[in-house]
Amino acid sequence: MARTAQAQRQRRVRARRIRRFLRKKVHPLVWLVLAGGVGYGLFEAYRYTRRHPWQVGLGAVAVAAVAGGVWYLVHRMRKARRRGRRLGNGIDAMTGPEFEQYVAGLMRRTGFRSVQVTGQAADLGADITAAAPDGRRVVVQCKRYSGSVGSPHVQRLNGTAWTIHHAEVTMLVTTGRLTGHAVDLAVRCGITVIDRPALASWISSNQPPRLPAPRQS
Repeated sequence: MARTAQAQRQRRVRARRIRRFLRKKVHPLVWLVLAGGVGYGLFEAYRYTRRHPWQVGLGAVAVAAVAGGVWYLVHRMRKARRRGRRLGNGIDAMTGPEFEQYVAGLMRRTGFRSVQVTGQAADLGADITAAAPDGRRVVVQCKRYSGSVGSPHVQRLNGTAWTIHHAEVTMLVTTGRLTGHAVDLAVRCGITVIDRPALASWISSNQPPRLPAPRQS
């Protein structure tokens, strides 16, 4: 037992000595090596610049152009996210019927004709009917939601828009965002989704949203 305890103490003493050596000797040496490497790299860069000024200048211009492009893309993405969060015009405070009237006015301003708000409780998914700029019949369902719009809403709209309302273009306009399953279903059913970011872009651009190609009969 005594020998075992003594061996353990000796191992601890050796470990402390090794740590002390690393802390006092190796760490400064590592920093010295790193500083020397950085200094040598800067010196070689200076020599290369003196020998090849044009290549270095073109490289600097290319790096600046790439950095500027990345900054521009990041700025556009941040701006789009901010626009998606802030629709403006008090839209988030509107009631359902007020939102329907707002969307109808937006459609009139951006080239849709014969825009009518049904204003009926049993409208079977057709809150707004209109004629698209190319003349096709448009049926719009509006959802003034703050959360997510699920696939059941898309299923109900798909079940009435084409067969009952004889839509040639079906749109789902919402202040919320669709779930992944709802988006997949809308794509399969040919329904144009105008979610919160797309609605903000529609408002700011004052241009009609891109509509799908005519359905094959």
